[in-house]
Amino acid sequence: MPPSDLPSPLRDRAAARSSSLGQILAGLEANAGLAERDRRDYRSAIRALCAMLGSDPAATPADAAELDRRLVRVPTPTRGRSDKTVANIRWRVRRAIALHGGTPTPAPRGMALTPRWAALRERLPTPKLRHGLSRLIREASAAGVEPGQVSDALLDAIARRVATSAGEARARAFRRQAAACWNEAAGAIAGWPNARLAVPARPARPQRLPLDAFPVTFQRDLDSYLDWAAHSGRLARDGSPRSLSPATVRLRGEHLRLAASALARRLGYARRVINLATLVEPVNFKLVLGEYLGPGGERRAGAFVRGLAVTLFGVARQWVKAPASQLDQLGQTKRRLGGAAPGVAERSRPSVEAFADPTVLAALLALPDRLFAEAAGGRSLEARAVRKAQLGVAIALLLTVPLRLGQLAGLRLGHELRRPSGRQGPMSLAAGGTAPAPALAIECPIAGPAKAILDDYLDHCHASLQPNPEARLFLRPDGSRLGEAALRHGIAAETRRAIGIALNPSGFRHLAAALVLRDRAGDLGVVGQLLGHRDRRTTAWLYAAPSVPGAAAVYAAALSRRAGTPPAR
Repeated sequence: MPPSDLPSPLRDRAAARSSSLGQILAGLEANAGLAERDRRDYRSAIRALCAMLGSDPAATPADAAELDRRLVRVPTPTRGRSDKTVANIRWRVRRAIALHGGTPTPAPRGMALTPRWAALRERLPTPKLRHGLSRLIREASAAGVEPGQVSDALLDAIARRVATSAGEARARAFRRQAAACWNEAAGAIAGWPNARLAVPARPARPQRLPLDAFPVTFQRDLDSYLDWAAHSGRLARDGSPRSLSPATVRLRGEHLRLAASALARRLGYARRVINLATLVEPVNFKLVLGEYLGPGGERRAGAFVRGLAVTLFGVARQWVKAPASQLDQLGQTKRRLGGAAPGVAERSRPSVEAFADPTVLAALLALPDRLFAEAAGGRSLEARAVRKAQLGVAIALLLTVPLRLGQLAGLRLGHELRRPSGRQGPMSLAAGGTAPAPALAIECPIAGPAKAILDDYLDHCHASLQPNPEARLFLRPDGSRLGEAALRHGIAAETRRAIGIALNPSGFRHLAAALVLRDRAGDLGVVGQLLGHRDRRTTAWLYAAPSVPGAAAVYAAALSRRAGTPPAR
Protein backbone atom coordinates (compact mmCIF):
# COMPACT_ATOMS: atom_id res chain seq x y z
CA MET A 1 0.00 0.00 0.00
CA PRO A 2 1.63 3.31 -1.04
CA PRO A 3 1.74 6.06 1.59
CA SER A 4 -0.93 8.08 -0.23
CA ASP A 5 -3.38 5.19 0.18
CA LEU A 6 -3.02 4.99 3.96
CA PRO A 7 -6.15 5.68 6.01
CA SER A 8 -6.35 9.30 7.12
CA PRO A 9 -5.59 8.62 10.82
CA LEU A 10 -2.18 7.27 9.82
CA ARG A 11 -1.35 9.77 7.09
CA ASP A 12 1.38 12.30 7.74
CA ARG A 13 -0.16 15.70 8.29
CA ALA A 14 1.16 18.86 6.68
CA ALA A 15 0.21 21.07 9.59
CA ALA A 16 3.15 22.81 11.21
CA ARG A 17 4.24 21.49 14.53
CA SER A 18 4.28 23.80 17.52
CA SER A 19 7.63 24.62 19.00
CA SER A 20 6.67 25.08 22.65
CA LEU A 21 4.13 24.01 25.23
CA GLY A 22 3.08 27.65 25.46
CA GLN A 23 1.80 27.42 21.89
CA ILE A 24 0.06 24.17 22.78
CA LEU A 25 -1.80 25.99 25.58
CA ALA A 26 -2.83 28.75 23.18
CA GLY A 27 -3.97 26.17 20.64
CA LEU A 28 -6.09 24.41 23.24
CA GLU A 29 -7.91 27.66 24.03
CA ALA A 30 -8.55 28.30 20.34
CA ASN A 31 -9.81 24.76 19.59
CA ALA A 32 -13.59 25.20 19.50
CA GLY A 33 -14.22 21.52 18.84
CA LEU A 34 -12.53 20.36 22.05
CA ALA A 35 -14.70 19.39 25.00
CA GLU A 36 -14.29 21.72 27.96
CA ARG A 37 -13.36 18.84 30.25
CA ASP A 38 -10.58 17.69 27.90
CA ARG A 39 -9.32 21.26 27.53
CA ARG A 40 -9.11 21.58 31.30
CA ASP A 41 -7.31 18.23 31.70
CA TYR A 42 -4.76 18.96 28.97
CA ARG A 43 -4.10 22.46 30.29
CA SER A 44 -3.64 21.17 33.83
CA ALA A 45 -1.31 18.39 32.65
CA ILE A 46 0.92 20.81 30.72
CA ARG A 47 1.20 23.16 33.68
CA ALA A 48 1.90 20.29 36.08
CA LEU A 49 4.64 18.92 33.79
CA CYS A 50 6.27 22.35 33.49
CA ALA A 51 6.14 22.72 37.27
CA MET A 52 7.97 19.40 37.68
CA LEU A 53 10.56 20.43 35.09
CA GLY A 54 10.93 23.90 36.59
CA SER A 55 10.48 25.59 33.22
CA ASP A 56 8.08 28.07 31.64
CA PRO A 57 5.65 26.59 29.06
CA ALA A 58 6.81 29.13 26.48
CA ALA A 59 10.41 27.90 26.87
CA THR A 60 9.57 24.18 26.99
CA PRO A 61 9.74 22.29 23.66
CA ALA A 62 6.61 20.50 22.50
CA ASP A 63 8.55 17.31 21.82
CA ALA A 64 7.31 14.25 23.70
CA ALA A 65 10.64 12.41 23.53
CA GLU A 66 12.58 15.46 24.76
CA LEU A 67 10.08 16.02 27.58
CA ASP A 68 10.52 12.41 28.70
CA ARG A 69 14.30 12.81 28.68
CA ARG A 70 14.03 15.92 30.84
CA LEU A 71 11.56 14.32 33.23
CA VAL A 72 13.85 11.33 33.81
CA ARG A 73 16.46 13.73 35.18
CA VAL A 74 14.04 15.04 37.82
CA PRO A 75 14.29 12.91 41.00
CA THR A 76 11.03 11.25 42.01
CA PRO A 77 10.78 12.89 45.47
CA THR A 78 10.97 16.41 44.01
CA ARG A 79 8.11 15.81 41.58
CA GLY A 80 5.57 15.88 44.40
CA ARG A 81 3.31 13.40 42.61
CA SER A 82 2.85 9.65 42.55
CA ASP A 83 4.19 7.58 39.67
CA LYS A 84 0.64 6.92 38.48
CA THR A 85 -0.19 10.63 38.44
CA VAL A 86 3.01 11.39 36.52
CA ALA A 87 2.11 8.69 33.97
CA ASN A 88 -1.34 10.26 33.47
CA ILE A 89 0.22 13.71 33.06
CA ARG A 90 2.65 12.42 30.43
CA TRP A 91 -0.17 10.74 28.49
CA ARG A 92 -2.32 13.90 28.47
CA VAL A 93 0.60 16.09 27.39
CA ARG A 94 1.44 13.72 24.52
CA ARG A 95 -2.19 13.73 23.43
CA ALA A 96 -2.35 17.53 23.57
CA ILE A 97 0.79 17.78 21.43
CA ALA A 98 -0.65 15.32 18.91
CA LEU A 99 -4.02 17.13 18.73
CA HIS A 100 -2.40 20.52 18.20
CA GLY A 101 0.03 19.23 15.58
CA GLY A 102 -2.63 17.34 13.66
CA THR A 103 -0.99 13.95 14.19
CA PRO A 104 -2.89 10.91 15.41
CA THR A 105 -2.40 9.58 18.92
CA PRO A 106 -1.74 5.93 19.67
CA ALA A 107 -4.78 3.79 20.24
CA PRO A 108 -5.13 3.23 24.00
CA ARG A 109 -4.44 -0.17 25.48
CA GLY A 110 -7.50 -2.25 26.22
CA MET A 111 -9.66 -0.78 23.46
CA ALA A 112 -12.00 -3.16 21.65
CA LEU A 113 -10.66 -4.61 18.40
CA THR A 114 -12.64 -5.07 15.22
CA PRO A 115 -14.00 -8.64 14.83
CA ARG A 116 -11.43 -9.68 12.21
CA TRP A 117 -8.48 -8.40 14.23
CA ALA A 118 -9.86 -9.91 17.43
CA ALA A 119 -10.20 -13.30 15.72
CA LEU A 120 -6.63 -13.16 14.42
CA ARG A 121 -5.25 -12.14 17.79
CA GLU A 122 -6.92 -15.10 19.46
CA ARG A 123 -4.95 -17.42 17.14
CA LEU A 124 -1.55 -16.16 18.28
CA PRO A 125 -0.09 -19.12 20.18
CA THR A 126 2.79 -17.57 22.16
CA PRO A 127 3.35 -14.50 24.37
CA LYS A 128 6.18 -13.49 22.04
CA LEU A 129 3.79 -13.08 19.09
CA ARG A 130 1.01 -11.52 21.17
CA HIS A 131 3.33 -8.90 22.65
CA GLY A 132 5.28 -8.33 19.44
CA LEU A 133 2.14 -7.63 17.39
CA SER A 134 0.10 -5.91 20.09
CA ARG A 135 0.71 -2.33 18.97
CA LEU A 136 0.38 -3.07 15.27
CA ILE A 137 -2.95 -4.87 15.77
CA ARG A 138 -4.30 -2.19 18.11
CA GLU A 139 -3.45 0.75 15.87
CA ALA A 140 -4.49 -0.93 12.63
CA SER A 141 -7.84 -1.82 14.19
CA ALA A 142 -8.37 1.74 15.47
CA ALA A 143 -7.51 3.16 12.03
CA GLY A 144 -9.91 0.85 10.20
CA VAL A 145 -7.13 -1.03 8.40
CA GLU A 146 -8.15 -4.58 7.52
CA PRO A 147 -5.63 -7.41 8.10
CA GLY A 148 -5.16 -7.87 4.36
CA GLN A 149 -4.17 -4.19 3.98
CA VAL A 150 -1.16 -4.35 6.32
CA SER A 151 1.99 -3.22 4.53
CA ASP A 152 5.44 -1.82 5.10
CA ALA A 153 4.05 1.70 4.63
CA LEU A 154 1.58 1.17 7.47
CA LEU A 155 4.29 -0.20 9.75
CA ASP A 156 6.60 2.70 8.87
CA ALA A 157 3.87 5.21 9.76
CA ILE A 158 3.38 3.62 13.18
CA ALA A 159 7.17 3.50 13.70
CA ARG A 160 7.43 7.23 12.97
CA ARG A 161 4.90 7.91 15.68
CA VAL A 162 6.83 5.69 18.09
CA ALA A 163 9.96 7.71 17.27
CA THR A 164 8.11 10.93 18.11
CA SER A 165 7.04 9.72 21.54
CA ALA A 166 9.81 7.29 22.53
CA GLY A 167 12.85 8.02 20.37
CA GLU A 168 14.48 6.53 17.30
CA ALA A 169 16.01 3.54 19.08
CA ARG A 170 12.64 2.24 20.27
CA ALA A 171 11.11 2.94 16.89
CA ARG A 172 13.74 0.79 15.17
CA ALA A 173 13.24 -1.98 17.73
CA PHE A 174 9.45 -1.85 17.24
CA ARG A 175 9.77 -1.90 13.43
CA ARG A 176 12.10 -4.90 13.50
CA GLN A 177 10.12 -6.87 16.09
CA ALA A 178 6.69 -6.24 14.56
CA ALA A 179 7.83 -7.23 11.06
CA ALA A 180 9.56 -10.39 12.29
CA CYS A 181 6.54 -11.46 14.38
CA TRP A 182 4.14 -10.76 11.51
CA ASN A 183 6.17 -12.90 9.12
CA GLU A 184 6.40 -15.69 11.70
CA ALA A 185 2.63 -15.63 12.19
CA ALA A 186 2.03 -15.60 8.43
CA GLY A 187 4.10 -18.75 8.04
CA ALA A 188 2.67 -20.68 10.98
CA ILE A 189 -1.00 -19.69 11.48
CA ALA A 190 -3.75 -20.81 9.13
CA GLY A 191 -5.82 -17.92 7.82
CA TRP A 192 -3.21 -15.27 8.56
CA PRO A 193 -2.69 -12.78 5.69
CA ASN A 194 0.03 -13.92 3.31
CA ALA A 195 1.74 -10.53 2.98
CA ARG A 196 5.33 -10.48 4.18
CA LEU A 197 6.88 -7.39 5.75
CA ALA A 198 10.47 -6.24 5.32
CA VAL A 199 12.57 -6.83 8.44
CA PRO A 200 15.25 -4.11 8.79
CA ALA A 201 18.73 -5.56 9.05
CA ARG A 202 20.61 -5.07 12.28
CA PRO A 203 23.75 -2.91 12.03
CA ALA A 204 26.71 -5.09 11.15
CA ARG A 205 29.30 -5.47 13.88
CA PRO A 206 32.96 -6.21 13.28
CA GLN A 207 33.78 -9.86 13.73
CA ARG A 208 35.59 -10.77 16.94
CA LEU A 209 37.75 -13.84 16.50
CA PRO A 210 38.03 -16.50 19.23
CA LEU A 211 41.47 -17.33 20.58
CA ASP A 212 41.63 -20.66 18.78
CA ALA A 213 41.54 -18.77 15.47
CA PHE A 214 45.10 -17.58 16.12
CA PRO A 215 48.35 -19.56 15.97
CA VAL A 216 49.24 -21.73 18.95
CA THR A 217 52.29 -19.53 19.54
CA PHE A 218 50.06 -16.52 20.14
CA GLN A 219 47.78 -18.45 22.50
CA ARG A 220 50.74 -19.69 24.56
CA ASP A 221 52.33 -16.26 24.71
CA LEU A 222 49.04 -14.73 25.88
CA ASP A 223 48.56 -17.40 28.56
CA SER A 224 52.12 -16.92 29.80
CA TYR A 225 51.70 -13.15 30.00
CA LEU A 226 48.40 -13.35 31.92
CA ASP A 227 49.86 -15.89 34.36
CA TRP A 228 52.89 -13.63 34.87
CA ALA A 229 50.67 -10.58 35.45
CA ALA A 230 48.51 -12.42 37.99
CA HIS A 231 51.37 -13.80 40.07
CA SER A 232 54.00 -11.08 39.92
CA GLY A 233 54.97 -8.85 42.80
CA ARG A 234 57.82 -6.93 44.31
CA LEU A 235 59.83 -10.09 45.04
CA ALA A 236 59.15 -11.82 41.72
CA ARG A 237 62.08 -12.02 39.33
CA ASP A 238 61.47 -9.87 36.23
CA GLY A 239 57.96 -9.35 37.51
CA SER A 240 55.50 -6.51 37.44
CA PRO A 241 55.75 -4.12 40.43
CA ARG A 242 52.53 -5.66 41.71
CA SER A 243 50.30 -8.54 40.75
CA LEU A 244 47.00 -7.68 39.10
CA SER A 245 43.57 -8.48 40.46
CA PRO A 246 41.60 -11.28 38.73
CA ALA A 247 39.23 -8.73 37.18
CA THR A 248 42.13 -6.74 35.72
CA VAL A 249 43.75 -9.92 34.36
CA ARG A 250 40.48 -10.83 32.62
CA LEU A 251 40.24 -7.32 31.17
CA ARG A 252 43.83 -7.46 29.89
CA GLY A 253 43.15 -10.81 28.24
CA GLU A 254 40.04 -9.46 26.53
CA HIS A 255 41.91 -6.34 25.41
CA LEU A 256 44.62 -8.46 23.80
CA ARG A 257 42.13 -10.81 22.12
CA LEU A 258 40.23 -7.85 20.65
CA ALA A 259 43.48 -6.21 19.55
CA ALA A 260 44.52 -9.42 17.81
CA SER A 261 41.11 -9.63 16.08
CA ALA A 262 41.38 -6.02 14.91
CA LEU A 263 44.89 -6.59 13.57
CA ALA A 264 43.84 -9.80 11.82
CA ARG A 265 41.07 -7.90 10.01
CA ARG A 266 43.52 -5.22 8.91
CA LEU A 267 46.18 -7.71 7.78
CA GLY A 268 43.72 -10.02 6.07
CA TYR A 269 44.17 -13.22 8.09
CA ALA A 270 44.89 -14.31 11.65
CA ARG A 271 47.99 -16.43 10.96
CA ARG A 272 50.21 -13.37 10.86
CA VAL A 273 49.48 -12.61 14.53
CA ILE A 274 52.07 -15.02 15.95
CA ASN A 275 52.73 -13.50 19.41
CA LEU A 276 52.18 -10.43 21.57
CA ALA A 277 55.23 -8.73 20.09
CA THR A 278 53.34 -8.57 16.78
CA LEU A 279 50.61 -6.45 18.37
CA VAL A 280 53.02 -3.82 19.69
CA GLU A 281 55.01 -3.16 16.54
CA PRO A 282 54.44 0.58 15.89
CA VAL A 283 52.70 0.04 12.54
CA ASN A 284 50.45 -2.69 13.93
CA PHE A 285 49.74 -0.63 17.06
CA LYS A 286 48.33 2.13 14.84
CA LEU A 287 46.35 -0.40 12.78
CA VAL A 288 44.69 -1.78 15.91
CA LEU A 289 43.70 1.67 17.18
CA GLY A 290 42.60 2.71 13.70
CA GLU A 291 40.10 -0.16 13.66
CA TYR A 292 38.24 1.57 16.51
CA LEU A 293 38.91 5.21 15.58
CA GLY A 294 38.05 4.96 11.89
CA PRO A 295 40.25 5.33 8.80
CA GLY A 296 41.29 8.91 9.55
CA GLY A 297 41.00 8.67 13.31
CA GLU A 298 37.89 10.86 13.15
CA ARG A 299 36.16 9.18 16.09
CA ARG A 300 36.89 10.39 19.59
CA ALA A 301 38.93 7.99 21.70
CA GLY A 302 36.76 6.75 24.54
CA ALA A 303 37.70 4.97 27.73
CA PHE A 304 37.84 1.58 25.99
CA VAL A 305 40.30 2.70 23.29
CA ARG A 306 42.49 4.50 25.83
CA GLY A 307 42.47 1.39 28.05
CA LEU A 308 43.37 -0.78 25.07
CA ALA A 309 46.34 1.47 24.29
CA VAL A 310 47.49 1.34 27.92
CA THR A 311 47.34 -2.47 27.90
CA LEU A 312 49.35 -2.72 24.68
CA PHE A 313 51.94 -0.21 25.89
CA GLY A 314 52.32 -2.13 29.15
CA VAL A 315 52.84 -5.37 27.24
CA ALA A 316 55.51 -3.72 25.09
CA ARG A 317 57.35 -2.31 28.09
CA GLN A 318 57.05 -5.11 30.65
CA TRP A 319 56.63 -8.32 28.65
CA VAL A 320 58.09 -7.82 25.18
CA LYS A 321 60.89 -5.57 26.54
CA ALA A 322 60.72 -3.37 23.45
CA PRO A 323 63.66 -1.01 22.85
CA ALA A 324 63.42 2.61 23.93
CA SER A 325 62.96 3.87 20.37
CA GLN A 326 59.91 1.63 19.87
CA LEU A 327 58.44 2.65 23.24
CA ASP A 328 58.85 6.31 22.24
CA GLN A 329 56.82 5.73 19.07
CA LEU A 330 54.11 3.83 20.95
CA GLY A 331 54.02 6.49 23.67
CA GLN A 332 53.57 9.29 21.15
CA THR A 333 50.65 7.48 19.54
CA LYS A 334 49.09 6.76 22.93
CA ARG A 335 49.39 10.39 24.03
CA ARG A 336 47.57 11.56 20.91
CA LEU A 337 44.49 9.71 22.15
CA GLY A 338 44.23 12.14 25.05
CA GLY A 339 43.31 11.22 28.59
CA ALA A 340 40.25 11.12 30.74
CA ALA A 341 39.31 14.46 32.23
CA PRO A 342 39.91 14.68 35.99
CA GLY A 343 36.92 14.42 38.25
CA VAL A 344 33.88 12.21 38.53
CA ALA A 345 32.66 10.84 35.19
CA GLU A 346 30.27 13.15 33.36
CA ARG A 347 27.45 10.59 33.43
CA SER A 348 27.70 10.27 37.23
CA ARG A 349 27.62 13.97 38.12
CA PRO A 350 23.86 14.61 37.71
CA SER A 351 23.09 11.70 40.04
CA VAL A 352 25.26 13.18 42.80
CA GLU A 353 24.18 16.78 42.25
CA ALA A 354 20.52 15.82 42.69
CA PHE A 355 21.17 15.11 46.38
CA ALA A 356 21.77 18.79 47.05
CA ASP A 357 17.97 18.83 47.41
CA PRO A 358 17.18 17.80 51.02
CA THR A 359 13.99 16.06 49.86
CA VAL A 360 15.93 13.69 47.62
CA LEU A 361 18.53 12.96 50.31
CA ALA A 362 15.79 12.31 52.88
CA ALA A 363 14.13 9.82 50.53
CA LEU A 364 17.42 7.95 50.13
CA LEU A 365 18.03 7.87 53.89
CA ALA A 366 14.54 6.41 54.42
CA LEU A 367 14.97 3.74 51.74
CA PRO A 368 16.61 0.99 53.89
CA ASP A 369 13.75 1.06 56.43
CA ARG A 370 11.21 1.06 53.62
CA LEU A 371 12.76 -1.95 51.89
CA PHE A 372 13.08 -3.84 55.15
CA ALA A 373 9.43 -3.17 55.98
CA GLU A 374 8.41 -4.46 52.54
CA ALA A 375 10.42 -7.62 53.33
CA ALA A 376 8.33 -8.28 56.47
CA GLY A 377 11.12 -7.09 58.73
CA GLY A 378 13.46 -9.86 57.59
CA ARG A 379 11.16 -12.59 58.89
CA SER A 380 9.99 -13.93 55.52
CA LEU A 381 12.08 -16.55 53.71
CA GLU A 382 10.31 -16.10 50.38
CA ALA A 383 12.98 -15.40 47.76
CA ARG A 384 11.72 -11.93 46.87
CA ALA A 385 11.46 -10.90 50.53
CA VAL A 386 14.98 -12.17 51.25
CA ARG A 387 16.32 -10.15 48.33
CA LYS A 388 14.55 -6.97 49.48
CA ALA A 389 15.84 -7.43 53.03
CA GLN A 390 19.40 -7.88 51.75
CA LEU A 391 19.17 -4.80 49.54
CA GLY A 392 17.89 -2.80 52.51
CA VAL A 393 20.91 -4.01 54.53
CA ALA A 394 23.30 -3.21 51.66
CA ILE A 395 21.99 0.34 51.23
CA ALA A 396 22.06 0.91 55.01
CA LEU A 397 25.71 -0.17 55.06
CA LEU A 398 26.62 2.03 52.08
CA LEU A 399 25.05 5.02 53.81
CA THR A 400 27.16 4.27 56.90
CA VAL A 401 30.42 3.16 55.26
CA PRO A 402 30.99 3.95 51.53
CA LEU A 403 32.38 0.54 50.58
CA ARG A 404 33.51 -0.62 47.18
CA LEU A 405 31.30 -3.21 45.49
CA GLY A 406 33.80 -6.02 46.05
CA GLN A 407 34.13 -5.12 49.72
CA LEU A 408 30.35 -5.00 50.17
CA ALA A 409 29.67 -8.32 48.41
CA GLY A 410 32.52 -10.03 50.28
CA LEU A 411 31.48 -9.12 53.83
CA ARG A 412 31.70 -12.04 56.28
CA LEU A 413 30.40 -12.34 59.81
CA GLY A 414 33.18 -12.49 62.36
CA HIS A 415 35.71 -11.20 59.83
CA GLU A 416 34.89 -7.86 58.21
CA LEU A 417 31.59 -7.50 60.09
CA ARG A 418 32.00 -8.02 63.82
CA ARG A 419 29.28 -8.49 66.43
CA PRO A 420 31.04 -10.32 69.28
CA SER A 421 28.33 -9.80 71.91
CA GLY A 422 25.30 -10.42 69.75
CA ARG A 423 22.38 -8.07 69.41
CA GLN A 424 23.00 -6.25 72.68
CA GLY A 425 26.66 -5.48 72.05
CA PRO A 426 28.49 -3.15 69.65
CA MET A 427 28.89 -3.80 65.94
CA SER A 428 31.77 -2.68 63.75
CA LEU A 429 32.98 -3.08 60.20
CA ALA A 430 36.59 -3.33 59.02
CA ALA A 431 37.15 -3.73 55.29
CA GLY A 432 40.42 -3.40 53.42
CA GLY A 433 41.58 -3.93 49.86
CA THR A 434 42.40 -7.33 48.46
CA ALA A 435 45.99 -8.43 48.12
CA PRO A 436 46.33 -7.69 44.38
CA ALA A 437 44.82 -4.21 44.78
CA PRO A 438 45.59 -2.96 48.29
CA ALA A 439 43.73 -0.04 49.76
CA LEU A 440 43.59 1.62 53.14
CA ALA A 441 41.44 -0.28 55.60
CA ILE A 442 38.04 1.24 56.28
CA GLU A 443 37.00 0.82 59.90
CA CYS A 444 33.75 2.15 61.25
CA PRO A 445 31.28 1.40 64.07
CA ILE A 446 27.76 0.45 62.98
CA ALA A 447 25.12 2.12 65.13
CA GLY A 448 21.65 3.62 65.01
CA PRO A 449 19.13 2.60 62.33
CA ALA A 450 21.76 0.69 60.32
CA LYS A 451 22.59 -1.52 63.31
CA ALA A 452 18.89 -2.14 64.00
CA ILE A 453 18.32 -3.32 60.43
CA LEU A 454 21.43 -5.51 60.49
CA ASP A 455 20.46 -7.06 63.83
CA ASP A 456 16.97 -7.93 62.57
CA TYR A 457 18.39 -9.36 59.35
CA LEU A 458 21.01 -11.49 61.13
CA ASP A 459 18.68 -12.77 63.85
CA HIS A 460 15.74 -13.65 61.62
CA CYS A 461 16.45 -13.87 57.88
CA HIS A 462 20.15 -14.76 57.74
CA ALA A 463 19.96 -17.28 60.58
CA SER A 464 17.21 -19.20 58.75
CA LEU A 465 18.98 -19.53 55.38
CA GLN A 466 20.93 -22.58 54.30
CA PRO A 467 24.19 -23.24 56.21
CA ASN A 468 26.96 -20.95 55.03
CA PRO A 469 30.49 -22.22 55.87
CA GLU A 470 32.11 -18.95 54.74
CA ALA A 471 29.79 -16.85 56.97
CA ARG A 472 28.89 -14.58 54.04
CA LEU A 473 26.52 -11.73 54.84
CA PHE A 474 24.78 -11.71 51.46
CA LEU A 475 23.43 -15.09 50.35
CA ARG A 476 20.90 -16.59 48.02
CA PRO A 477 18.08 -18.61 49.64
CA ASP A 478 19.94 -21.84 48.75
CA GLY A 479 23.00 -20.72 50.74
CA SER A 480 25.19 -19.81 47.77
CA ARG A 481 26.97 -16.46 47.63
CA LEU A 482 25.14 -13.49 46.14
CA GLY A 483 27.37 -12.23 43.32
CA GLU A 484 28.62 -8.70 42.82
CA ALA A 485 26.61 -8.16 39.63
CA ALA A 486 23.33 -9.19 41.29
CA LEU A 487 24.00 -6.95 44.27
CA ARG A 488 24.95 -3.96 42.11
CA HIS A 489 21.90 -4.40 39.87
CA GLY A 490 19.54 -4.76 42.82
CA ILE A 491 20.83 -1.63 44.57
CA ALA A 492 20.56 0.42 41.37
CA ALA A 493 17.05 -0.89 40.64
CA GLU A 494 15.72 -0.08 44.12
CA THR A 495 17.21 3.42 44.22
CA ARG A 496 15.82 4.12 40.74
CA ARG A 497 12.39 2.89 41.79
CA ALA A 498 12.38 4.96 44.98
CA ILE A 499 13.97 8.25 43.93
CA GLY A 500 14.37 8.06 40.17
CA ILE A 501 18.18 7.87 40.40
CA ALA A 502 20.05 4.61 39.83
CA LEU A 503 22.87 4.57 42.39
CA ASN A 504 25.43 1.77 42.48
CA PRO A 505 28.11 1.47 45.20
CA SER A 506 30.39 3.83 43.26
CA GLY A 507 27.59 6.39 43.27
CA PHE A 508 27.30 6.09 47.04
CA ARG A 509 31.04 6.76 47.33
CA HIS A 510 30.78 9.88 45.16
CA LEU A 511 27.80 11.01 47.23
CA ALA A 512 29.75 10.53 50.47
CA ALA A 513 32.60 12.66 49.11
CA ALA A 514 30.18 15.38 47.98
CA LEU A 515 28.47 15.53 51.38
CA VAL A 516 31.80 15.77 53.24
CA LEU A 517 33.10 18.50 50.93
CA ARG A 518 29.84 20.38 51.29
CA ASP A 519 30.38 20.60 55.05
CA ARG A 520 34.19 20.77 55.05
CA ALA A 521 35.22 22.63 51.95
CA GLY A 522 38.49 21.45 50.44
CA ASP A 523 39.16 18.80 53.09
CA LEU A 524 40.33 16.12 50.67
CA GLY A 525 42.24 14.36 53.44
CA VAL A 526 39.02 13.39 55.23
CA VAL A 527 37.49 12.25 51.93
CA GLY A 528 40.51 10.07 51.15
CA GLN A 529 40.39 8.45 54.59
CA LEU A 530 36.65 7.86 54.36
CA LEU A 531 36.93 6.21 50.94
CA GLY A 532 40.10 4.25 51.74
CA HIS A 533 42.31 5.87 49.10
CA ARG A 534 45.93 4.83 49.57
CA ASP A 535 47.22 7.60 47.31
CA ARG A 536 46.00 11.14 47.96
CA ARG A 537 46.48 11.91 44.28
CA THR A 538 43.50 9.66 43.58
CA THR A 539 41.33 11.77 45.88
CA ALA A 540 42.56 15.02 44.34
CA TRP A 541 42.07 13.73 40.79
CA LEU A 542 38.45 12.79 41.52
CA TYR A 543 37.25 15.50 43.87
CA ALA A 544 39.46 18.59 43.62
CA ALA A 545 37.06 20.28 41.19
CA PRO A 546 33.90 19.73 43.33
CA SER A 547 35.71 21.23 46.33
CA VAL A 548 36.44 24.51 44.52
CA PRO A 549 32.97 26.10 45.06
CA GLY A 550 33.11 25.26 48.76
CA ALA A 551 36.61 26.66 49.06
CA ALA A 552 35.49 29.82 47.25
CA ALA A 553 32.59 30.18 49.70
CA VAL A 554 34.99 29.85 52.65
CA TYR A 555 37.24 32.49 51.12
CA ALA A 556 34.29 34.84 50.51
CA ALA A 557 33.16 34.42 54.13
CA ALA A 558 36.69 35.16 55.35
CA LEU A 559 36.79 38.35 53.28
CA SER A 560 33.40 39.50 54.55
CA ARG A 561 34.45 38.96 58.16
CA ARG A 562 37.55 41.07 57.66
CA ALA A 563 35.98 43.74 55.51
CA GLY A 564 35.42 46.09 58.44
CA THR A 565 38.65 45.41 60.33
CA PRO A 566 41.78 47.50 59.76
CA PRO A 567 44.77 45.72 58.25
CA ALA A 568 47.26 44.27 60.70
CA ARG A 569 50.38 46.41 61.32
